[in-house]
Amino acid sequence: MTWYSVKEVEKEEIKTKRGFLKYLKFYLIPGRREPYFSAIEYEIGKIKSKRKVFRRILSPLSIISIILIFFVVFCAIYAPWLTPFTVRELTNRGLSGGVPFAPPSAEHPLGTTRYAYDILARLIWGCRTAILFGFITIIIGSVGGVVIGTISAYFGGRIDAIIMRAADLIMVFPSLILLILFVEMLGENLFIMLTLFGVLSIPFYARLMRSSVFQVKQNLFIEASITGGAKNFKIMFKHILPNAITPIIINFFGGVGAAILGLTSISFLGFGDQTLPDWGSDINFARTQFSGYFAAFWPGLFILIAVMGFMLMGDGLRDALDPRNK
Repeated sequence: MTWYSVKEVEKEEIKTKRGFLKYLKFYLIPGRREPYFSAIEYEIGKIKSKRKVFRRILSPLSIISIILIFFVVFCAIYAPWLTPFTVRELTNRGLSGGVPFAPPSAEHPLGTTRYAYDILARLIWGCRTAILFGFITIIIGSVGGVVIGTISAYFGGRIDAIIMRAADLIMVFPSLILLILFVEMLGENLFIMLTLFGVLSIPFYARLMRSSVFQVKQNLFIEASITGGAKNFKIMFKHILPNAITPIIINFFGGVGAAILGLTSISFLGFGDQTLPDWGSDINFARTQFSGYFAAFWPGLFILIAVMGFMLMGDGLRDALDPRNK
């Protein structure tokens, strides 16, 4: 055995003896804490916590919601490959050239609509319209609500009163009526509709964020940051925001479902963007044709799939992330 190997053996023996003494002190002395054991315990606690959250998210209803959302998103992404019809052929009445309310056939597996559009093609392209409207609308509403709600709750006083009274004033009026009014004035364009719907949803997310910020604002680490001279912007969006964003995340997917339902409601009333296929317009086309019930059934089924998927996902996230449910 060489000198180097002897030294290595002695080091290992010393480590073993020290480790043995640590075990003895840890087990025999009441209240004894070892940094090494505490670090291991902390890592194990994080792993268990992540597993618990993951298991809560993967509840039976959440798995169903993931499947439903995946189906709608898949149709939205791969619409050009899933159907031979283009958007122009499904919205330009002069290009249809078919039989209105034709029953299912080899050429049209689910039949045709009032203007001889292929129902299956409009359903698939309608997924893209619904996903685009739902996500962009709620991103506008949630981002605006997070910023306004954080500022309102952090500064409080007169600023909070002014912002909240403005939010109350917007929420007093039915959003659907306001949306129809503005669409009539500005035009039936999808970009205009999703922008208006997003702006009108800001007060809801602002109030939600405000209540969460009020709770986080009372913590000692926020008071320590203020005492330490940190700037307001840093305190709001680096310290408060990450700890208060959970309610927004929970309500995000439910908001997407509500936005899709709002889009179909507007389209059903005849105020939708006629240059894009959507499910509400298809139901509107078939509302008086009882013999062509299939033209209204399939769009209604897709609305149910999309809205239920996002609503169930929101419920699953609430069960997993809301501390009141633990």
